[in-house]
Amino acid sequence: MKIIVTGGAGFIGSAVIRHIIKNTDHSVLNIDKLTYAGNLSSLKEVEDSVRYSFVQADICNKPAIQDIFSSFKLQLSNLHLNLILI
Repeated sequence: MKIIVTGGAGFIGSAVIRHIIKNTDHSVLNIDKLTYAGNLSSLKEVEDSVRYSFVQADICNKPAIQDIFSSFKLQLSNLHLNLILI
């Protein structure tokens, strides 16, 4: 199965990605804009996995996301991990 995780360079998203890669045979595409909370160093242990991919993109950029989705052949609905502070 192929899974897209948005915000995967954040604290929760990176934990989810590490769990998926470590405990399943699924492939993961991490889409993250890499703003203040994005930290790719938290994904060092999975970055060399053939089942892990990263694309730096803003999920609000519709053309970019459409291109990503068409090339990755999504098989599971998007898991979006985001915390809104009010």
